[in-house]
Amino acid sequence: MIPEADAFMNIAAGKLLAEIAPNMAPGYSQGSASTLAMVMILAAQEYGRAAETRAWENDRMRSILARSGLEVGEPAASLSVPDLNTENAKLARSLVVLHETVEAHAGPHDAALEAEILDYLKESAARRRLYLPVL
Repeated sequence: MIPEADAFMNIAAGKLLAEIAPNMAPGYSQGSASTLAMVMILAAQEYGRAAETRAWENDRMRSILARSGLEVGEPAASLSVPDLNTENAKLARSLVVLHETVEAHAGPHDAALEAEILDYLKESAARRRLYLPVL
């Protein structure tokens, strides 16, 4: 059996926090080992949902931009996280420009579009939320 990356990171982080860091001299090295363990725990949380989150964000941004009349191009050809990240960055830049434009106007259509953008940002932040474990 090949362990999934999130399982490996959680096991390694547990070893760092419970066995290695406590046996190091207090100070920089002990703090660094503990910090590394916490980053591994957070990365493990992201691992399982990374593609799904980015695909959702890209679809939602693409929809908002298209409804506002902007050209959005074709979706990413693959579901690899690097490809989704590339598409995500391009769409996010366009969404920022759209948001700036919408904020500069005061029409009823602009207010509805701004509310939709803000709803997207709120949901996106919730989907990317990470939780620190209670130790």
